[in-house]
Amino acid sequence: SSPFLAHSRVHQPSRLLYNMSSSMDVDPCPAGEAENTVEFHALAIVHMSDQYTRISCGGSPLNKDDPVVGLLFGTRSNGAVEIIDADDIPTEVSDATKQQIALHQAVFPQHAVVGWYRVSVDNQPTAHDVQLTRNLKEHFALDGRFLFSLLQVKSDSEALPLSLYELDTSNGNVLIGTENWKLETSEPERIGVERVVREQTRTKQKDESYSAFCTQVTSIQTSLQAMNERLDVLITYLEKTSKGEIPSNHALLRQVQGLVCQLGPITAKPLVQENPALLSHMAVVAKTVQAVQSYTEKCRALYENRGSVGHREQRRY
Repeated sequence: SSPFLAHSRVHQPSRLLYNMSSSMDVDPCPAGEAENTVEFHALAIVHMSDQYTRISCGGSPLNKDDPVVGLLFGTRSNGAVEIIDADDIPTEVSDATKQQIALHQAVFPQHAVVGWYRVSVDNQPTAHDVQLTRNLKEHFALDGRFLFSLLQVKSDSEALPLSLYELDTSNGNVLIGTENWKLETSEPERIGVERVVREQTRTKQKDESYSAFCTQVTSIQTSLQAMNERLDVLITYLEKTSKGEIPSNHALLRQVQGLVCQLGPITAKPLVQENPALLSHMAVVAKTVQAVQSYTEKCRALYENRGSVGHREQRRY
């Protein structure tokens, strides 16, 4: 057992999130414990899972091995906490974090920072989690409850792999598991979660309708395949022209050059993760080269038109 985990019993519902979205049966709380209840909305869990999917699949500017963390937003009332939403805001006390929190609260003024979360393969908190929870509580919830949520991405259990912790009031260096919490949802959340869970890809054996996500992915794949085929045609033409197998067509070569100038920088490694400033600089250079190329084409066309008129007409230019 972990030295900073004093209590590991965590309430976990016996049904999956999908079943919870359609039938939110929860254990009733005793009347004396109602003021300490924690309600966790399904929308926050969906956002946490989506963030992990984007980062682990390479759909985020972050590295695939970067920690998946963020802040939890909700309300507090007489010791009870309601976690309504989650946002992938950096879990650090900085001006950038405060600005993003202010933007979130500008849209949802009733939301306050009630905790933070981490999505990981770990099944219990670490020493860094304890320290970070203590630092965030000092800045965002000095006099109120502040929760830490750990979502385990790999679990053999059919129960929802979500655990809640908070700092021990008698010992600020210990995280204790929160037993008295339950899943909560509103009618729009139930409909949204049910739709997300039921999304399925269309297979050749079954005639199922495409979802919006599948349609978009299929469209992108088709576009990339068509672009690769056209690039193969251009590469073949340039190779044969370079070898002298076909005569050079300068007008067509200028069109190919103009097309190549419109392409962005191509590298083996993603520069966004290594040097964003360098990528921005290269984008500016690419736009400048494209503008110069366009200006050159206009000048060439101008001089070609001058060659078709007399000497007196040329002097007017």
